[in-house]
Amino acid sequence: MYDTPTDWLDHSARTHPDRLAVSDAGGTRSYSELFASAGAFAATLADLGVGPGDPVAVDLPSGVAHAEAIHGAILAGAVVQSMPPAGREGVDVAPGAAFVDLATVERARHDATDSRASWAPVRRHLRRPLARVLSSGTSGEPKPVELTAGNFLWSALGSAAKLGGEPDDRWLCCLPLNHVGGLSILIRSAIYGTGVEIHDGFDVGRVAATIGSGEVTVISLVPTQLVRLLDAGAAIERPRVVLVGGGPLAPDVLAEALGRGATVVQTYGLTEACSQVCTLTPAEAESRAGSAGRPLIGVAVRIDEGEIQVRGPIVAPAEVSADGWLHTGDLGRVDEEGYLWVEGRRDDLIVSGGENVRPERVEAVIGAHPDVVEVAVAGREDRAWGQAVVAFVVARPGSEPDPATLAELARAGLAPHEVPKRFVVVESLPRTASGKLRRRLLA
Repeated sequence: MYDTPTDWLDHSARTHPDRLAVSDAGGTRSYSELFASAGAFAATLADLGVGPGDPVAVDLPSGVAHAEAIHGAILAGAVVQSMPPAGREGVDVAPGAAFVDLATVERARHDATDSRASWAPVRRHLRRPLARVLSSGTSGEPKPVELTAGNFLWSALGSAAKLGGEPDDRWLCCLPLNHVGGLSILIRSAIYGTGVEIHDGFDVGRVAATIGSGEVTVISLVPTQLVRLLDAGAAIERPRVVLVGGGPLAPDVLAEALGRGATVVQTYGLTEACSQVCTLTPAEAESRAGSAGRPLIGVAVRIDEGEIQVRGPIVAPAEVSADGWLHTGDLGRVDEEGYLWVEGRRDDLIVSGGENVRPERVEAVIGAHPDVVEVAVAGREDRAWGQAVVAFVVARPGSEPDPATLAELARAGLAPHEVPKRFVVVESLPRTASGKLRRRLLA
């Protein structure tokens, strides 16, 4: 390994200064403008006593200013951590972290000068940390994961090899920048020299309008967001890639999206592996529907006693076990041609009457009912069964699914031990900020 200036933003600003870098509802920045404003941030951080390797916590809503602060921290050689929208309370922040908030934004913009805009990027070894990212917390409390410059670089190269790239690509980021999904979009786009449109949260009407405009070519979604866009009649066929990850995608939802002409590319990843691990290519969207694809360049995936394990330069160093592999806690299988099929979380497995029940299998059957928008299955403690299978159902507006009908549907498509003992209609399901189901809260 060698020292590298991690000057992705600087390089893009020099090679195509006028190309769009980032945009939000309030405005846009070209690469030359983004580099200038990020340089001003780096100088302001230096004035605040931030040096190479120091932690910087970004407490801002997703948008252009957030992107400027992240890139400024990177230029300064700092380790960036984006804060969740709920604020600082209860968040595991590195000791001694400098906080970037709206006051810091105003100071950086006030102090900006041409000399500050020419800030020289700080060199850092590829093995040195670049960001401290909170995991999604689907199976417990979110934990900080330290990702290196090399993790991000290899992730970007591997993603590009899977998805392809065009100079005029514009990636719609409606995932939070404090999670690895959103942050990776921002950093990999700077590496590619392509554009990012940032939304502060997921508003189905706004996202549908943005897609319909034809201005974005790639969008990252979790399954729930894709369902909402389909229900809204969004023109999901317009982007060249619709990247979907973060949980199981129901077969009927995938079939509907593909039937509308969308290039739905499924992916499997996690924070500890800097986002994507396996990803389909656009050419495989239909022929390999349901699979998460093959591993990225330089990445190895194996199945050990049903668990998906990962090795390669995308894995956070501190997350590697003694055997050299990242133990994900996710269940899956790899077929004869090397494609990964994800089958859920090991922690989500329900043992009812001595029989194993995989929630995703039950959800796929119940979710096929026309009055069901979403369904989540969990095991509740039960004196007779050990764990009783319970289905939590979100109904389509104006409808009320009949539990007896749902039970009949389940009996027709499932083994007896998989049929839910109870159906509960709820207004919504508990999810993380990035849209992942928090199944443990149901259990």
